Amino acid sequence: MPADDQFDLDTAVDALYARPLDEFIAARDAAVRQATDNGDRLGAARVKRLRKPSVAAWVINQVAREHPDEIGALATLGDELRAATQDRDRARIRALDHLRRERTDALVRAVRESGEVGGRSVSSAVLDRMTETLTAAVMDPDAAAVVRAGRLSRALQHVGFGIVDEEGEEAELVELRPATSEAGGPEDAGEPEGEGRPRATGRSKAAVAPKAAASNRTGRSKPKEAPTADETDPAEADLVAAEHAVEETSARVDVLEARRDEIRERLRAADEVIERGEDEVERLDRELERLTAERDAASEALDDARETANEARTDLEALEDELDDAVERAAEARRRRREARGR
Repeated sequence: MPADDQFDLDTAVDALYARPLDEFIAARDAAVRQATDNGDRLGAARVKRLRKPSVAAWVINQVAREHPDEIGALATLGDELRAATQDRDRARIRALDHLRRERTDALVRAVRESGEVGGRSVSSAVLDRMTETLTAAVMDPDAAAVVRAGRLSRALQHVGFGIVDEEGEEAELVELRPATSEAGGPEDAGEPEGEGRPRATGRSKAAVAPKAAASNRTGRSKPKEAPTADETDPAEADLVAAEHAVEETSARVDVLEARRDEIRERLRAADEVIERGEDEVERLDRELERLTAERDAASEALDDARETANEARTDLEALEDELDDAVERAAEARRRRREARGR
């Protein structure tokens, strides 16, 4: 097939993942027809198997297109982390892991503040999936390739020694097309068209294929297998096994140190909350003491005022009785005066 046809198909697939999510199925079918019309039956079959992305995967694909520099920086950071891990440079690992969190948080925060991607609102659950996927892109070069290509069908998670999708299933990170062998022919030669063997992702040709494509494929770059006894001597086989063990244990150390740093960060944040809480409790205790003293003083003043009011009320009642008597005596005196004048 002419190279231009392959490029056209690849361009169509890029456009497929860039479209609004609701248009994915129709655009995929159009790409299949295009490949078929160009005589690329194998490419058409592979495109046909591409799954419609989840909402989280679609959002991440659009973010990768809108922020290629930030995604590329995270992928480069992953390369540096792996180099530091191989060198067992723990100080460098800690610094790079801190930088990873900063860059990931910054990108997620930008999306959160925007509130939408491509006109679609972004939920907190999608932001969590985005954080997990960006972390996976740092930790795994194949995941980084797929994220940079913007061709995810499911968000990713890095767990221990592998990558799983947002459903907890082992992720398949594969190329859209088979790579060529050293002899120049396709490595899938001899396989039926439309059922090509998936390979580890490339930097710009990556896509996530459905799990139904093959049940025994992880899609990640497979670790180099130890030579058989027929190919090498026992000493070399022991060396290969030892190197493999070093890689695995170093990776485990990296994972545990990252978890330790995360727990330390949680502890630091909790300590800050505790310190602020204790300060606030002390302030409120002081305020409560002041208000209690004011309340007691006001209560005492109220009691005094009530006692004064009671005394005044008693005095008023006595005075009113005395006044009534005086009024009656005055009236009697006026009556006697009138009688005396009438005589």
